[in-house]
Amino acid sequence: MGIQIENPIIIGASNLVTNLDKLKKAEELGAAAVVYKSLFEEQIQLERFQLDEKLTEFNDIHAEMLTIHPNITHAGPDEHLLNLRKAKECISIPLIASLNALNNDT
Repeated sequence: MGIQIENPIIIGASNLVTNLDKLKKAEELGAAAVVYKSLFEEQIQLERFQLDEKLTEFNDIHAEMLTIHPNITHAGPDEHLLNLRKAKECISIPLIASLNALNNDT
């Protein structure tokens, strides 16, 4: 990939990398790069399904229910990207994003 690193120690994609304090500590202890936890296509699809289900949950009860839902923006992938940005800002070593998807529709 052409990324220059100081040594072969790379922190792999895991829940560990979502904790900013642990990322900083890994860098202090000599980690040369980090692979951020993957965003999976299934997560995007499931979150989208759950949001659609929640927004239409009471539609058939009363006609008024169609207009009282708040204007919610789906934050699944956006939240992941925000956390990725925060991680990148807290360390100076390379941070590699990971996306695991198959379909073109997501």
